Parts: sequence; structure tokens; C-alpha cells
Amino acid sequence: MPHTEIEMRIDPLDPWRDVLVAELSELGYEAFEEITGGLKAYVRSDRFDRQALRRLIAFRDPHVHVSYSVREVPDTNWNALWESGFEPVRVGSDVLIRAAHHPHEQGFRHELVITPRMAFGTGHHATTRLMVRAMLDLDLRGSTVCDLGCGTGVLAILAIRLGAAHVRAIDIDPLAVENARDNVRLDHCEGIVVEKGDVDLIGPGSCDAILANIERNTLLRDMARMARALRPAGRLLMSGFLVDDIGLMRAGAEDVGLHYVTELCEGGWALLGLRSEPTPPNV
Repeated sequence: MPHTEIEMRIDPLDPWRDVLVAELSELGYEAFEEITGGLKAYVRSDRFDRQALRRLIAFRDPHVHVSYSVREVPDTNWNALWESGFEPVRVGSDVLIRAAHHPHEQGFRHELVITPRMAFGTGHHATTRLMVRAMLDLDLRGSTVCDLGCGTGVLAILAIRLGAAHVRAIDIDPLAVENARDNVRLDHCEGIVVEKGDVDLIGPGSCDAILANIERNTLLRDMARMARALRPAGRLLMSGFLVDDIGLMRAGAEDVGLHYVTELCEGGWALLGLRSEPTPPNV
């Protein structure tokens, strides 16, 4: 199947290159290559929609300028291309995320081995690193956790390494589900169930913690259901939105009875840590 390559020049580069990767992933783009001053993105030619491209936030926001060119390219082994550019990710001295072909490194509390495919969530994106940092501050021992929008399953695997007893890893993308299952087996993680679906799979009061690294509009839409899924004093970590959206996200959380605990920022991206009521309402 032929693919279409979109080569984009982005000014300023941060955080807009990451914004484009997140948005283009939602449109079905399958592979990305960072270049000096911009990004190359690839999508099957029968899925290329020039009008949808122009509707992306990065093309409409007055604080960024994006120019682009389009060309058709022959079919490529995208996973091999992606793997060739995958480098280990280090979060402080606590977490190393590496591929199987990378050597083991001493000195890290947790080492996660991820088969680098096209599913989102290797740790290279700032939001994944924010989630990892925030998870290290949680006591997940013996807990039930949901990794919503799990991508490669990296956060679900880390939750088990941090002592969670049961983890549900959920994603709407069947390729991400397949990749996450492979990585769970690769890391020998018992206690993780990977499922295809969305927030509707999570029952009320079923989670001690929810990890949601998705995107702003989906988080706002699903926040009430995530709040209902938390047990008393449960924790929600959510990322996938920009620093400028923190106020909007906090207001949405307060509207559904979630309480602000903390926030983290990196490269224009943000994370919010929230907590449910310590006891159920009307008890």
C-alpha cells in the first residue's frame, strides 16, 4: 500500500512538534520522523485528507507557523524504520525504558523493555515522562489500576513494578492492544489484562488509580466516568494537554467532584494529579 509523506516545518518547534504527532496519530498517521526544524509524518495514501490536516490546532493557532509539502512514497517497513530510531529513555535514576536490542544498564530501580512499534507511549513524548514521574510518587502497592489509552502498555507495566496487584490496560486501537500484549509478555508482568475499548469498560468504584495519557477533548468528555470509576480517595493522573489548558482541565475536574493534588510540566505539556472524595457521597 503506498503512503503519503507530509514534511512539515514548524516555528516554534516546541511544544508544537509533539502536538502535531499527537493530533496526527488520531487521524491514523502511522509513522513519524523528527527532522531539523520540523517533522515528517506518514499515512496510507487512501487515508490522506488535506482538509483534515488544515483543521489541526497547530495549523490554526496564531502562536505557531507550519508550512508543509506532500509527496507519495512506496510502501515501507514502518516498524523497522521506527525501531532504528528508538533510543533508550531515562527518567531520572528511577526508570529506564529500552528496547530488547539495547543493553541492560545498571543503576535504575525499574527497567522496562518495550518492543518499539508505532503505538504511542515509548517514553519519548513528554507526557509519558510526566506520567512516569507522577506515578513514582504514588503508593500503588496492592492496588487496582486502569491504564486508559494504554498505547504500548508502558504505564501498565510500570504500575505492576510499583506494586499494583491488578492492572487493566485499555485502548481503542487494535494495533496498540496487540503491541501492549506483546510488551506485557516481554516484561513477564502477571496481573495485567489488556483490552480493546474505552472508559465504558471501567465499572463504578472499581479503581484505586486511573492513568489517562490521552488528549484534552477526550479527557474532558470522559472525566465524569473516570471520577465514578474511582474508589474513595482514588487517584487520577491525566496528561496529554498543554500548560495553557491547565485551568480548563482543573475546572472540568472540579465539576465532577475531583480534587486538585498536584501538577507537573515539561516542554509546554502538563499533567494533573487529582483525588476523589475520601468517602462516597451521601454516606
